[in-house]
Amino acid sequence: MPFGHEPDLEAIRLSVLRMGALSDSLVKLGPFSIGLDGILDWIPGAGEIYSVAAGAFLIVQGARARVGLPTLAAAAGLMGARTLITAIPLAGPLAADLLTMHKWSARLIAKAIERRIAAGAAATPRPMTVTAVRPAAA
Repeated sequence: MPFGHEPDLEAIRLSVLRMGALSDSLVKLGPFSIGLDGILDWIPGAGEIYSVAAGAFLIVQGARARVGLPTLAAAAGLMGARTLITAIPLAGPLAADLLTMHKWSARLIAKAIERRIAAGAAATPRPMTVTAVRPAAA
């Protein structure tokens, strides 16, 4: 990305939300949902690999959108805790299925991007309008 070039914030926001939904909301059963992350957790090693890759994607997208470090750190902490939970045999993957940390992290990052979009819209200069001024009659 060239220096000074603004990334397409809306496209990044949508990709972040899609990753959160893919990871944690692929199938909904009443108030519960499960995504690719929850399904892969039951395959030893596969869930952790997917979780780290999806988490890295979210953090990189947030960094591309120039989301603040506190937001990125909070999202990384949520996803890191989620990955550590799966290390607990049997109960870990079940608990991780109930805690939709990727979706929560995606929402945190998406909200920060939305604030950047709103701030950019407020800072965008309005087009100049020219008003004709007639000289006063003598």
